[in-house]
Amino acid sequence: MNKITPRDFRNAFVAVMQSEHDSFRTAVGFETKSYNFFMRTTIYPRVARQLGLLSWNKEYYTLDGMLYEKRGVDDTGKYATYANWISVAIEHENDSARAPEKMNKLQSFNAPLKVLITYAAPGPASETLLRKYENLIKTSDVFNDVATLRQQLVILGTPKTVREWRFYAYENDGFVLMLPINGVE
Repeated sequence: MNKITPRDFRNAFVAVMQSEHDSFRTAVGFETKSYNFFMRTTIYPRVARQLGLLSWNKEYYTLDGMLYEKRGVDDTGKYATYANWISVAIEHENDSARAPEKMNKLQSFNAPLKVLITYAAPGPASETLLRKYENLIKTSDVFNDVATLRQQLVILGTPKTVREWRFYAYENDGFVLMLPINGVE
């Protein structure tokens, strides 16, 4: 199994967002349903390719996005309607007030990496959200392995303009801001 780290995902996400800058700028202006469709059909598949994975092309057991290595097969050898395992579980929420529900949902999936993408202004708004996410993770971490085996990444974009992305990886004591790469935040 190809284990994707928060750093791996961040690097792939930044590379894709740089190459898709113009189409992303257009998509940001779409209504919510179309914007989410753009993320699922354009951004996630490109991130998956960067990581050597495949991307499910629609919701997968209510997940907004899912990256995987191998698709399941039935007894006859035909592809089944499921993946063998989830490599990266993704939830995307445009309204940060509803994002804690998405973080809680991610805790239900056994995946090596869980990613929440939402939008919050830097400063107190982001800090408040991160503390909520930390509490959700800590109360659901029954095997005490979230910081090591079932890692978490939160990607916060600036509301409306999405001119900046901030990446937070969950470590033993909570979320830590990951340093920008290639001059891109």
